[in-house]
Amino acid sequence: MDFLTIQNLVLLITAVVFTGYGYWAGKQSHVQDIIESTIDSLIIDGYLKTQGLGNNQDIIKWQDWCDEND
Repeated sequence: MDFLTIQNLVLLITAVVFTGYGYWAGKQSHVQDIIESTIDSLIIDGYLKTQGLGNNQDIIKWQDWCDEND
């Protein structure tokens, strides 16, 4: 049990805390990128209908799109 010293225990706790924080911070920063890429691929594949271009682009409800194209 020579490896279970106070210094090694402090290092282990520090590693666990910062690994948890790094996981949490990384997850939070990538959520928006994942959502944006998912919506973009749904638009490209035709599952979402849009109106406008660029920053002025709006997603249209499917009922409204059907009403306009009937």
